[in-house]
Amino acid sequence: MENQVKFKSKLPIQVRFSDVDMMGHVSNTIYQTYYDAGKVDYFDKVIPEMDFINIGVVGASVKIDYLKPIFMKTRILVETRVATLGNKSLIMEHCLVDELTNEVLSTCSTVMVCYAIKEQQSIPIPEKWKQNILDFDENVVIKYLL
Repeated sequence: MENQVKFKSKLPIQVRFSDVDMMGHVSNTIYQTYYDAGKVDYFDKVIPEMDFINIGVVGASVKIDYLKPIFMKTRILVETRVATLGNKSLIMEHCLVDELTNEVLSTCSTVMVCYAIKEQQSIPIPEKWKQNILDFDENVVIKYLL
């Protein structure tokens, strides 16, 4: 993930007591819930018509890098953007940032697939969704198959 990438979607995350493990920092198993909160917030802002009843997105792959520990009193933001946009899938980039120091504590890359819930199959991303993403995020790589 490039340092010059601009994240417009930023969500404050409260570290809860139950998130912290016996070593005093946030358990690696909790990071995914922070990134999921960022995804939901992003889609609420950018594609508010996504209903997850008829059409939504499902995760196909997740890669998380743990760069620095997060402690109980660390004030963090989850920053989220779409980096790559394809026909049926998109790649989201996320990072957890210390709100006070702006230090990146963790990064995540997620492949999301557009999915028809009732039919249980992948479908092309609606054109309106693509346009909303392109209007919101900068430097999105487009990988449409012709």
